[in-house]
Amino acid sequence: MISKDIGKMTNEDTPLLESVRSTLSEAYSLDAPCTFEGTSVADYEPYKFATLRVFCAWKGTVLDDFVLFVELAFLTLVFAAVAVPVYIMQSKTIGSADQDERRELLAKLVAQEDNMRKFSLIMTMLAAFLLSLYTTIMLGRWWTMRTLGIGKMKAASSELVLYISQFVTNDKQVLSAVRRYSRASLRLLFLWRQGNIHNPEEIQKGLIDSGILTKEEFENLCGPKGVRPCLCEGIWTWQVNIIQALHKEGLIKSQHMLVFLLKRCQDGRSGVQCLTTHLGTKLPMQYVHLLGLIVKVHNLILAVIMGVLFSTALKRRNLIICIQLYGRTMLMPFLLNAILLINAELADPFDGGSAGFQPLKYDQDFETDGESFESAGGLLPPWVDDRQGDTDEETGLRA
Repeated sequence: MISKDIGKMTNEDTPLLESVRSTLSEAYSLDAPCTFEGTSVADYEPYKFATLRVFCAWKGTVLDDFVLFVELAFLTLVFAAVAVPVYIMQSKTIGSADQDERRELLAKLVAQEDNMRKFSLIMTMLAAFLLSLYTTIMLGRWWTMRTLGIGKMKAASSELVLYISQFVTNDKQVLSAVRRYSRASLRLLFLWRQGNIHNPEEIQKGLIDSGILTKEEFENLCGPKGVRPCLCEGIWTWQVNIIQALHKEGLIKSQHMLVFLLKRCQDGRSGVQCLTTHLGTKLPMQYVHLLGLIVKVHNLILAVIMGVLFSTALKRRNLIICIQLYGRTMLMPFLLNAILLINAELADPFDGGSAGFQPLKYDQDFETDGESFESAGGLLPPWVDDRQGDTDEETGLRA
């Protein structure tokens, strides 16, 4: 497990040897650098990726995607398909032509070497520039879904529980329902994006067996039309009706509190809308296609140019240059393809990929955070409790 003890960090009170040992252990220990929930990365230790320990990381990284190595294997074939014929052509020239013809052929290749390298560099810079813009957009999109989507849903759920339990009622049924319906909204999103929205077994497991909804609640929510993606947003209607019922019962005595609680319901619903908007509307296909096309054309042109230069360097028996040329053929396409694959993972963080969100983690956070607000309200410091005086029996708050 990844260490979470902040006390391990070096400070003035830590003995020097102990701080060195702790730092080395943090950086080079054999503990896994990341933890998983299913196939998604739940947490990781950045310090391990800043040291040579990064070479031991495989699972959950971009190296875990087999497509990356298929692309490199294909480029190697293109590289060899260009280098071998050019090398053979130069060998035949040596055997059939005189020395002047051989020198003229090699001189032409050498004369074009700078031009080929410059063209390759231009293509590399263009691909890198466009990929940087693409990555910025995708990371911003991913972070928006986490903060303005799930973050707003969690904040709305927690604040509803917090203020209802302290200013309205501590009815367990009401507070549990607020938490469960918020969790159901998020779980429906995961079921939708993972293709299980019409899978009865997954729905039973995700909504009923997990205790998020009762069977009766599930049947009322879905009705004869069955489970639909729009229900992840529609279920916030139940939250509004909970507030409305509490107001009709006279438990919400202040119009300001009523408006405040309804605003929290609105925030939760808008968080779901943010998620469904981003998930249902991807970046324009033409842009993504053009970007992928530029990267692939760059990789192919690079393999061709480096293959030609490789054959010339090999004929000169310049092995160091040969290694550099093949290394460049593999390194730049590796980086560009890796960035493309990472961005493809970031496009939908609800599909269960390694860069995706974790349904069980968020589900537990929704529940435990709400319970902590509820329980903390009944365990006030004595001086706060004394100031509040007797319990207001009409609101049904703390006994």
